[in-house]
Amino acid sequence: MASIALDSVVVDGIEGPRLDGVDLTIDDGEFLVVIGPSGSGKTTLLRAVAGLDGLARGDVLFDGRSVRDIRPHERDLAMVFQEDALIPFRTVKRNVAFPLEVRKMDRDEIDDRVGAESRVMAIERFLERMPSQLGAGHQQLVQAARALVRRPAVFLLDEPLARVDPALRIGMRSEIKLVAQGYGVTTLYSTNDPKEAMALADRIAVLDRGRLIQVGTPDEVYHRPSNRFVAGFVGSPSMSMIPVRVSDAEITTAAGDLPNGGRAPRDAATMGVRPEDWELVPTAGLRGRIQRIENHGDHWFAFVDLAGIDIVIRFDEPPPPVGEPIEIWTRRYHLFDHSGRRVASVG
Repeated sequence: MASIALDSVVVDGIEGPRLDGVDLTIDDGEFLVVIGPSGSGKTTLLRAVAGLDGLARGDVLFDGRSVRDIRPHERDLAMVFQEDALIPFRTVKRNVAFPLEVRKMDRDEIDDRVGAESRVMAIERFLERMPSQLGAGHQQLVQAARALVRRPAVFLLDEPLARVDPALRIGMRSEIKLVAQGYGVTTLYSTNDPKEAMALADRIAVLDRGRLIQVGTPDEVYHRPSNRFVAGFVGSPSMSMIPVRVSDAEITTAAGDLPNGGRAPRDAATMGVRPEDWELVPTAGLRGRIQRIENHGDHWFAFVDLAGIDIVIRFDEPPPPVGEPIEIWTRRYHLFDHSGRRVASVG
């Protein structure tokens, strides 16, 4: 297959760079998920790898060789777009077969490959239908089958499940991951859904306003976010942020104090805590009041007013009722300085 490297890539836009000096390496056979909010540069990054968006500066390399001057159809890659990209006057079968027909492959080979990918993507029963007869989720599966039938070295998926019903989404992402692993295809997958990224990725790349903020395994990005942006974006509900003042003895908040024990640096300005890292304590905790509760079946989220700061706590048992005053504690938290950079993690 192929490794991919982006070397100081800049892609210009009307109001400034859409990608701004991105350095990123994707290993041969790796499944890397690119996440970020709308406008962060996810689609632009995939299009730069595909050769669909020109580079103002920098380079893209496949297996160490520059592809900057190589046209998109010569890069041995396939791309699945978020929007509908099927040919409306061709049946599903002929849509999947299209890349092979363009290459004038033998008809028996085409039929074998179309049949194989249709079985893998579970679209065999739709082969004689027209795209307009399919729902959005199955259209996305047809797009994926059409991309994979080429057996590309690189597989690019631009928010492929954005239009898919929630009931189909989990099964579809499992199919995509299994297919990519089975073929050993180097895969770049973009999404604005952190849960999807955590479920799929070998590694996650976080973008914000065209800049690469952090790259790491799902555990690294979740448990060691590089700054407040990553901490707030990755995780649902997101990490609660509480202003603090730090001394050698204590971490002081408006709702009470936590012992420092010398672990928190004095330049820390904000403490971040994941919903699952809070604990109820009978006394000597941070004082808050439950404002709202969400029941998720096997767990609950309590939305708590902590001296004017809104935080979220996960409960695996029914929480105290709305309006109840509570005291809470945490042994695991992150500290960020005034610039938003993480300066310490405890627990």
